[in-house]
Amino acid sequence: MKPRIVVLGLSGLSEDLLHSLGRAGWLPNLEDLLGRGKLFPLDDLVPPFVDAEWTALLAGADPGTTGFLEGSRKKDGSYFSEKVSVAAFEQLSGSLLMSRPEEEALFLDVPLGGVLGEANDRDDAVRVVIKNGKGLWSEELFSVPLERSEVPPEKSSGRDSLEDSHVFIEAMTHKTILQGLALSRFSGKSSPDLVVAAFGGLDRILSRFYREIRLLSQGFERPGLKEPLRLFFRVLDDAVGRVLSGCRKDTLFLLVSGHGYGPLKKSLNLNAFLASRQFLAFRQSGPRNALLHRVVSPLLRGMGVRREPIRKILDRIGLGRVAERAGEPLSSEIGHIDWARTRAFALTRTGIYLNMRGTNPRGTLRPGTEARALGEDIIRSLKGLLDPETCQPVIRDVRWREHLYDGPRTGELPHLIVSEWDPSYKMGDWRMPEPEGEVFCDPRGRTGSPVRPGFLCLSGTLPGFSFPSPLSMARIAPGIRRMLDRETAVFPPDNPPSSFLSESV
Repeated sequence: MKPRIVVLGLSGLSEDLLHSLGRAGWLPNLEDLLGRGKLFPLDDLVPPFVDAEWTALLAGADPGTTGFLEGSRKKDGSYFSEKVSVAAFEQLSGSLLMSRPEEEALFLDVPLGGVLGEANDRDDAVRVVIKNGKGLWSEELFSVPLERSEVPPEKSSGRDSLEDSHVFIEAMTHKTILQGLALSRFSGKSSPDLVVAAFGGLDRILSRFYREIRLLSQGFERPGLKEPLRLFFRVLDDAVGRVLSGCRKDTLFLLVSGHGYGPLKKSLNLNAFLASRQFLAFRQSGPRNALLHRVVSPLLRGMGVRREPIRKILDRIGLGRVAERAGEPLSSEIGHIDWARTRAFALTRTGIYLNMRGTNPRGTLRPGTEARALGEDIIRSLKGLLDPETCQPVIRDVRWREHLYDGPRTGELPHLIVSEWDPSYKMGDWRMPEPEGEVFCDPRGRTGSPVRPGFLCLSGTLPGFSFPSPLSMARIAPGIRRMLDRETAVFPPDNPPSSFLSESV
């Protein structure tokens, strides 16, 4: 019998914080799982963001092989970006968790574009993507009616931010309850040999309340937040406990967290930096532009109008490029950029594209010496960027894409990639609709900054087993692939698991 493998994604939860919350009695099931398993620290060149880590994990490959730096990539000949999806993974030879058509698998709330459309980010439902034994994909939303939890009201008045925090924590708690229920339903004895689940609410909670959670785990009181946060972690731990108790005995559990969190000072925006150095230019703002970017585009998104399905239809009748050009002014993400005067731009938090002629619709740079000189100028400027208050450098390293990755799709990545920065600074969302956006700004209610390293915990019956070291997100999938190829979870002495898992990585 093949081993059953359950992968639980808990991005944002560092080993240190997990133990702190365990000692506080908040995560008994997770603490037990860690105590019974083997720990492997993760050492990665993948940016410490959920979409980037899950892309590397599911594909079993780094961005140089997938072409996706942070779960998205710029479309060829366009300024729009596309998110990673099932269709994109089917084109990747390295998609080891999803590659064999005869095998069944279940993916629960992983940050992966859906089979029938774009990723669904609803907090009142859980998205389940299933692959059957014939290689066919299906998708469903799992939801049950839930009564709103009783959140203790704040005694003092005038604390709208605290009320907002209660609403946010409650939404993430409900989301996690749904995930636990769905995971219990789909991870029973008759479910596929591979079950992969992501508890995405954890990363969002830690990003917003890292400082408060750290203090609570150390015994300090945080009035108004302790009980809601404790309830969230209790629900999360109960969901893990349900899976532990409901799975068959030969199940192997992999607990994966690609990054942890540290205290956050400020947010840094690459497009704002490029604009401040005149590398990026904006359209002149007017009533028409304001109507398009601030009203029409958000309204269309709120109505559920998706560009991708429409673009595919127009592509079939030869109007795809026309639709791309017409759609740019309607986009609140890139519609405010004046491409004719722009030499460099960001479509991810850490990657910078050069606006090359022959590659982009309105490129301004000649390939070769001109583009190389601009890239080196941007690298020097970023490394010399100082926080105006502390006068300390923030960016520690910026590299050309080919100096970081060497896979077949390295040429699809941003030309320049910020690979190291002060961990107390958060790399902000690349979308900046206002030309006057600041390079450094307040993190707006966030107290945590995602930082390396993460960890993998393997719990199960594998005598003498060891993953290769150092371990990266991209090396986990080959190991899982080889486990699934075995007939039993107990490895014979003549085929030691350490070499067994290290052959192809």
